[in-house]
Amino acid sequence: MTFRTVALAALAVAAVTSTLVAQSNEITTTGTVVSRSASSLVVRIDDHRHRIAFDVDASTALPEGLAAGARVSVVYHPTGSVGQKADRVTLLPPAPEKPRASAARAGQPGA
Repeated sequence: MTFRTVALAALAVAAVTSTLVAQSNEITTTGTVVSRSASSLVVRIDDHRHRIAFDVDASTALPEGLAAGARVSVVYHPTGSVGQKADRVTLLPPAPEKPRASAARAGQPGA
């Protein structure tokens, strides 16, 4: 093999490896849209109810009709120590309502 062939092969392996590493950094979460602008999307996360701001740009796949109050799934990746870039946002059906404690007690004797 010539040096040129080896160098091209090494570059190809590096490109594939960096693509796989980038894909492995993807994280998925669900929540409710709090706000949206041309460059960001703020979502209240289902798991812990915190708000997370995601950067969005022309490469972010956003569904039609995305607005505050919509329930969504967000596939994203970290962009440094505190940033997140949304890669793909999908609309989800509304979450089922949880029974309230007072309603749950209403059916108990002595409540």
